[in-house]
Amino acid sequence: MAKHTASARRNAGTSMASDFSQALRIVWLILAAVCGVVVLAPLALPEEILLGTFPVCAAKAAGGSCFFCGMTTGFTRIGAGDFSGAAAANRGAIALYAMMMLNFAAAVAYTILRVTRHANP
Repeated sequence: MAKHTASARRNAGTSMASDFSQALRIVWLILAAVCGVVVLAPLALPEEILLGTFPVCAAKAAGGSCFFCGMTTGFTRIGAGDFSGAAAANRGAIALYAMMMLNFAAAVAYTILRVTRHANP
């Protein structure tokens, strides 16, 4: 009986690790989908709609600024192809946009590979 209990414990640990890995993968895919919306929105929607959608930053409203002040403007400038305007709005806009785009592209590639692998056993 002790032999079965030890085996069950090992399998439970493996199952937990597998479940955790699957949970992380699901969270990553959800975040990648959000990144995709953020990356594609400036390309598909007019700047007026994007700038009117988000409220003014609380720090900016109080007369200050925060790390993300100008990020929405920077993203809309990137969508229009104005990279110098994006850098002027927020120095980190181009880097953040690029990271989000790469994350979204990686998730799309992962999903395509996973679907084709399961479709063609």
